[in-house]
Amino acid sequence: MNFVNASGHCVPVEIRRRKGTRRLRLSLGQQNQVVASVPWHVSQRAVVQFIEQHRTWLDAQLAQLPALCSLSSWFQRHPRISASGDVFALRIEDRECRQPNYCFEQQGAVLVLRLPVIHETAIRQLIRRFAKDALTCRVAYHAKRLGLNYTTLSVRDQASRWGSCSARRGISLNWRLILLTPSLQDYVILHELAHLSEMNHGPNFWALLDLYDPQRVRHEAELDACAAELMRVARA
Repeated sequence: MNFVNASGHCVPVEIRRRKGTRRLRLSLGQQNQVVASVPWHVSQRAVVQFIEQHRTWLDAQLAQLPALCSLSSWFQRHPRISASGDVFALRIEDRECRQPNYCFEQQGAVLVLRLPVIHETAIRQLIRRFAKDALTCRVAYHAKRLGLNYTTLSVRDQASRWGSCSARRGISLNWRLILLTPSLQDYVILHELAHLSEMNHGPNFWALLDLYDPQRVRHEAELDACAAELMRVARA
């Protein structure tokens, strides 16, 4: 099912049926698709009618979305990554090696991705491996500094969230954190570490996060400003 926008482009429509959904609702997904959340019993014809009724709103929202971007295209425009509280220049090379790997050169200032063949899938797999290593070290650093303990850390490809913390004290982070500035990367990590003590977003949580990150209000605004674009990286 597709929605033809005002420019004549076909935009995929993803219908999500859930028993707990009580009314039809439209949103836009991270792959720039229209997402229709639909009660279980509602017919597809009713969904089509609902979408048509909201055509003006959808056209306006779709026009504001950042374009999907491949990881290689992103690095051509932004050849850098964040890790260990610092920013490193990034270079991608084709090398005669058995397995993709990365190393640091120029006295640790440049991260080099070494690949037998340079293509999008290989770049994505290697940069996610680097993200796992880098974020594991950064979380451990902040947890030790704050005297906190967590059980597990996973680095995943979340659709829209930067991170989460489970009731079992497990932390999950989006690999795209390495595309943020060091201060915003640390803000997300500190946000999830604060959930180890306060599992909700009540006043005690925000007071604790203010202690962890005195610039958290500014960092929240900066993260909101860049999230839509960054969440669409490596989805093309």
